[in-house]
Amino acid sequence: MEPDRRLAMDPPQRSASEQTGPRLLGRVYRPDPRDWSLARLMEIAEPSEEILQRTVEQVMTETSYFTDWRAYLVFWRWLKKQNRPAPAGDRAPAWELPIQLDQGDTGHCVGFGWSGWVDATPVAGQYQNADAHALYYECKVIDGEPRAETGSTVRSGALALRNRGRLAAFAFARSLAEIDDWINSQGSVVVGTDWTNDMFRPDSAGYVKPTGAVAGGHCYLMLDRLDDEQAYLFQNSWGAGWGSNGRFKIKCSDFGDLLAADGEACCAAELPH
Repeated sequence: MEPDRRLAMDPPQRSASEQTGPRLLGRVYRPDPRDWSLARLMEIAEPSEEILQRTVEQVMTETSYFTDWRAYLVFWRWLKKQNRPAPAGDRAPAWELPIQLDQGDTGHCVGFGWSGWVDATPVAGQYQNADAHALYYECKVIDGEPRAETGSTVRSGALALRNRGRLAAFAFARSLAEIDDWINSQGSVVVGTDWTNDMFRPDSAGYVKPTGAVAGGHCYLMLDRLDDEQAYLFQNSWGAGWGSNGRFKIKCSDFGDLLAADGEACCAAELPH
């Protein structure tokens, strides 16, 4: 592995990379009309320049930006944009994720996808494999199926982290343009898509191609948009023995197809810890 990356401190008895297959796929697609898209979220007015002149305490007590999760996310994005103008295209570096998780012989990918999000910058955490398994079981409580090994939804992962006080708000991107805007300036994106049989085997350049029969649903983490390759970079949770040291790429056009086929791209505002 690269010198700035490391395996989780609690490796599984058998790495997921030793024998991949549908049993590793545990993302369930269950749409909810209450979900907000980023486009709808952005209809909320951005704060005025006057807000920057106030203290955090004044903003909390004199405005509504910390009383409603939708408004909180708008304020969070706006404040980050004020403090750090986003570079365009590949000048925006990939979000750092030094810890490589390994879900072992389980279908706990939702817990692992979201744990990777916790570990990634801009607010880096230290979740290990045990944390990701625990998060999956918290998802199952939210699903109304405690301890069940039936997979979970991307939404339940976000709700579980919100219960832990790790994120304040989340919304779903509906287009590649919205994803590009987020990944270039705000943070990583937790995605859930179909996973086809051919995607288990990345090619020599690290690409997976969503061809062949659908094997199930998978949750994984987007880290960067690679403009020169017209592709996205992802980190999987199958250990460093799979793909390019645990990572893989998908062409933008292919990911667009996955997104259109009941795919999800969840963008969330992480709370400092």
